[in-house]
Amino acid sequence: MANADDLGRLAQEMANAYEDRIQSISNIKRDTADFLAETREEIRDREIKTKNMLAEFNDAREEMGRKLRAELAKFKSDLDAAEGDRKNADQAEIKEREAYIGDLLADFDRAHQEMADNLRAELAKVKPELAAAEGDRKNADQAEIKKREAYIGDLLADFDRAHQEMADNLRAELAKVKPELAAAEGDRKNADQAEIKERKNAVSAMLDEFRKEQEEAAAAWKELITGMQSLREKATITGAVEVEAAVEVATVEEAIEEEEPEEKDAEEEVAEEEVAEEEEEESEKEGLEDRIIGILEDQPDGLRMVEIAGILGIESWRSLIPVMRVLLDDGEVRKEDSTYFIA
Repeated sequence: MANADDLGRLAQEMANAYEDRIQSISNIKRDTADFLAETREEIRDREIKTKNMLAEFNDAREEMGRKLRAELAKFKSDLDAAEGDRKNADQAEIKEREAYIGDLLADFDRAHQEMADNLRAELAKVKPELAAAEGDRKNADQAEIKKREAYIGDLLADFDRAHQEMADNLRAELAKVKPELAAAEGDRKNADQAEIKERKNAVSAMLDEFRKEQEEAAAAWKELITGMQSLREKATITGAVEVEAAVEVATVEEAIEEEEPEEKDAEEEVAEEEVAEEEEEESEKEGLEDRIIGILEDQPDGLRMVEIAGILGIESWRSLIPVMRVLLDDGEVRKEDSTYFIA
C-alpha cells in the first residue's frame, strides 16, 4: 500500500512539474503573442495615420481644386500660371510627403527588425535554459524511476522468497499428512467394504430363509389341494369339513401372503438404516456448522481453524475443512488470510 502511495505521489509530482513547464512555455508564448500584437497594433496605427494624412492631403487638394475651378473663369490666365505653380508646389509637397512616409516606413521596418532580432535573441537565451531544465528533470525522473524499480524488485524478490518458503512448508506439511489421510481413507474403505459385505450376507440369508419358507408353504398348499381332491373323490364333504378346509386354506394363503413382504421388509430395513445414517450425519454436520457460527459470533477478531477445532474438542482440525468450505460457499463466514470471521 505504501508503494502504491509513493508511486501515486511521484506521478503527481511529475504531473505538477510537467504542468509548471507547460505553464512557463504558455506564458512565454503569451508574452510573445502580446508583443507581436502590440507591434501589429503600432503598425496599424501608423498605417491609419498615413492613410489619414493622405486622405487629408487629398481632401485639401480637392478643396483647392474646387476653389481654383471656381476662380478659373475669372482668372483663367492667372489661374493657369497659378495652376502651374500649384502643381509644382503639389508635386514638391507630394515628394516631400512621400519622402517623409518612406522615412516613417523605414523607421518602422528598422524598429520591427530590431524587435524581431531582440525576440530571437531572448528566445535563443531561454531555449538552452529550458532544454537544460528539461534534461535535469528527465535525469531526475530516470534516477527516481530506477530507484523505485530497484525497490519494487527487492520487494518482489522478498515476496517470491516468502511465497517459495510457504510453498515448501505447505508441501512438507502435506507430505506429513498425506500418509495419515491415505491410511484413514484405507481404514474407512475397509470398514465400508466390511459393513457392505456383512449387510449383503444378512440380506442373502434372509432371502434364503424366505425362499425356504415359501417352498415349504407351496408344498403344504399342494399337499392340501391333493388331500381335498382325494376327499371329493371318496365321499361327500360335510359342512363342518368345508368350514375346516376353508379355514385351513385361508390360513395357508395368509401364510404365503405374509411371507412375501418379509423380503421387501428386509430390503427396506437396510435402505432405511442407510437413510437414517445419512440423516444422522447430516444432522451432526448441521449442528457442527451452527456451533462454529456461534463460536465466531463471540469472536469479533476471528479464529483460525486450529483454534476452532480446539474449542470444539476436535483432535484433527483438518476434519473441519469441508464444513468450513460449506460455510464459506453459503456466505455464513468469511476468510482473511488463514483467519475466519462471521459474515
